[in-house]
Amino acid sequence: MSSYFPAAEADTDDRLLEDGGHVEGDARTRLDKTIDRIGMGNYQWTLLCLCGFGWMADNMWLQAVAIILPRVQAHYSVPDSQIGLLSSSMFAGMMLGAVGWGSCSDLLGRSAAFNATLFFTALFGILASFAYSFTSLCLLLFLLGSAVGGSMPTDGTLLLEHMPQHKLYLVTALSFFFSLGSVLAAIVALFFVPSASCVSAPCDPDLNNGWKHLLTALGLITLAMFLARIVLFRLHESPRFLVHAGRQEEALETLQLIARFNGSPTLAGELKLADVDDTAVLPVEDEVDTSYGYESIASDTTASNSAGGNKSKRYLAPWMERWLSRMRMVLAPEWRRTTLLIWGAWGGMALAYTMFNVFLPKLLESDASGDKSISDSLWDVLVFTLGGCPGALLGARLILTPLGRRWSLAGSTLVTAAFCVLFVFAQSAGSVLATRVSAVGIGLASTTMWAVLYGWTPEIFATKVRGTACGIASALSRIGGIIAPLVGGFLLLFSRAAPVYASMLVFVLAAGCVLCLREDEGEGGKAQRGGAGRVLVH
Repeated sequence: MSSYFPAAEADTDDRLLEDGGHVEGDARTRLDKTIDRIGMGNYQWTLLCLCGFGWMADNMWLQAVAIILPRVQAHYSVPDSQIGLLSSSMFAGMMLGAVGWGSCSDLLGRSAAFNATLFFTALFGILASFAYSFTSLCLLLFLLGSAVGGSMPTDGTLLLEHMPQHKLYLVTALSFFFSLGSVLAAIVALFFVPSASCVSAPCDPDLNNGWKHLLTALGLITLAMFLARIVLFRLHESPRFLVHAGRQEEALETLQLIARFNGSPTLAGELKLADVDDTAVLPVEDEVDTSYGYESIASDTTASNSAGGNKSKRYLAPWMERWLSRMRMVLAPEWRRTTLLIWGAWGGMALAYTMFNVFLPKLLESDASGDKSISDSLWDVLVFTLGGCPGALLGARLILTPLGRRWSLAGSTLVTAAFCVLFVFAQSAGSVLATRVSAVGIGLASTTMWAVLYGWTPEIFATKVRGTACGIASALSRIGGIIAPLVGGFLLLFSRAAPVYASMLVFVLAAGCVLCLREDEGEGGKAQRGGAGRVLVH
């Protein structure tokens, strides 16, 4: 789970630390305070970059699939109505991977998932270049998606659990790595795709291997990221995971090693077992919510081991009961309206953005003149991806202006829809400049939209419902990603512009959901009205 802390609020936290962290209403545990004492050092900065590799890989492979889509369609003679299965397969795997690797990180630790996701991404990415049919390629991309889909939730959680409270806002820097991933994919594609691709139909498969070279190259880049994680850096298990798993001695040792890595051997020698206590400060209600499920895992496992033949029944039933309980809470009258509007915004934005982005290379190759080169189309893709890079920073800045979170999110969504219309007109007129301007506008506005949405959503919900509400919102975005290519492929049968117009309409509907919210919506809004000045997210 991630949280957003504006820079102005970070100054307040710096002053709290200078005062020793003892302030009225301070809800931090002893473990929180120990991590704050260690501070933001070389270990955390290095971890930030290595976690960024996971987010970069996520968007790099998504963009790569969009880039190879026209080449794969020509290679295997796939009709427009079915080519969307390529992207849908990967999104389906990503949805499964987000859930599976998230559970793995809860059961086996953050470090296992942290390293394994990139390794399997590299493996399946390279294997995908050897696909012998469209079906086998879809299967391999599903497996690739199941690996890379775990990167964002596991890497974000790992980084969050190593960061001091007054630097948690830096977690949003991962969004910048996410944007760089699509830029990297476009740059690599320029080197490998144009020179080894069909330029006209019918396509000779022996002359259309550029997309396979791209998959191989990106697979090797991902493998290099994985090797950087295990060779250049010694990752220590999350101290929060170790504490909640009942391994306090290991947590203490981990914190001491991190302090030494940061150049504070004196502090490392001062740390004691009592400094990793994470149960003495939080109220009982919050203890359950911040446990990441370890209490349930421990109790379920103990019951299972003593139950013999009823092991599966005793292990699964408490989880199902817990999940249903959470669903009842998040859809209770107090939260129902807010929850449904947030879910509508997440699902709508994912559906609209994916429908446009997946078919962008194909749309760029089918301009009014009909003879646009593959290289020129990929340059337009590169311009589009570069335009999105400042979006994360822009979104963080906009919410501090009078626009606030609500209008920043709704406004950036509506601006994205407006640029979609401009893109269609520019394509119809055959204007290269207008096409690139509209593509940059879509990239910048949509990235800003995602940055605000990612930051605002966790702030809205209270601790007791935050995990369920945000988790289902993320799942809905993946479902939108699965549906979008299929719907877009069907719409291509009517017109090349039809998927873009559909994206515009869904963007407008998503903005409507946002405008139905209030600026002070939910728990974060209550804290602001109460003058708390900051929101602590455990």
